[in-house]
This record gives sequence, C-alpha cells and structure tokens, in this order.
Amino acid sequence: MNIFPTTAVTGNAAEDAATSANPLIVGGVVRAANSPTTFIAGDAARATMTSSAAMVVMPYSVPEVFWSYAAAAGGILNTTTAVTVKAAAGASLRNYITNIQIMSEALTNATELAIRDGAAGTVLWRIKIPTGGLASSNFDFSCPLRGTANTLLEVVTLTASGAGAVYVNMQGFVAA
Repeated sequence: MNIFPTTAVTGNAAEDAATSANPLIVGGVVRAANSPTTFIAGDAARATMTSSAAMVVMPYSVPEVFWSYAAAAGGILNTTTAVTVKAAAGASLRNYITNIQIMSEALTNATELAIRDGAAGTVLWRIKIPTGGLASSNFDFSCPLRGTANTLLEVVTLTASGAGAVYVNMQGFVAA
C-alpha cells in the first residue's frame, strides 16, 4: 500500500478582490529606494513591486534608484582633469554603471578614456580614442560595472586631446 502525503495551499482573497475562489495571492513590497536593511545569505525577502503593484521588471533595480549623467556642454576638451559623473551613493551603497555612450571629434592627440572608481581611483573600464575621433558608440554592460561602497565615479581622458572634444554619457543605478 502506497501512502501519498497531500499538501494543500490556500489563501484568503485580499487586496481589492471579490472572488468565489480561494486564491493564494503572491505579493511583494513597494520600494521607492534601496532596501532599508542589508540582507545576507539565507535571509527571506519579499518581491519588489512598484507603487502601482507591478513586479519590478527593469534590469537590476527599482526605477527610483537609477541615475544618468549627460556630457557637459562642449565635452571634455584638452585636459586630464577628471570629471565626477556620480557622487558617492552613501554608506554601504554602491554605484553601478549599465550603459556608456561615447563620441569624440577629431583629436590632435589620441587619448585613453577611463572610468574610475573613486577620485584618481581604480580603473573600471577604458577605451582608446584615435586622432580621427570616435563615432557615437554605445556600450551596454549585461554585467554592470560595480563601484566600491560609498565611492564616487569619475571619467577622465588620460592624455590631453589637444583640439577636439570627447563626449561621455552614462546610466546606472545605486544598490548595496
């Protein structure tokens, strides 16, 4: 004789429901910022929802913590001075980069463009821009570039370009 255990899952109709069935409603928590606590391995967590009760489907994070940086008017011109693209996110929070767009005019000097983690910090990403310039190029990171907690992000041309400007735009998000 075989005995098969039975498991029943039932729930109460809630939310805004009038139902004749007994549905199990799966929900989540609305977040307009990063989690109020830091989770560790083994912790239980609720699904993240938007304020209209839709499951978060944007890549990587809730929309409220995305950021973007637009190139300055005139771009980066004949300098090796770094430009802060995203301020430090706060204690235990990191800046992540998901996309970079670069364009440059013809340059007197070829230059290396670098994205750095912190003021004069570790290079997270770099590209060489030839004297002929660079047509508008888009770089999408399926694995986002990850900065150090509570640290700014900056862009810098490592060689002064002479004539011609370099334009950099970036997008990303903040998370633990």
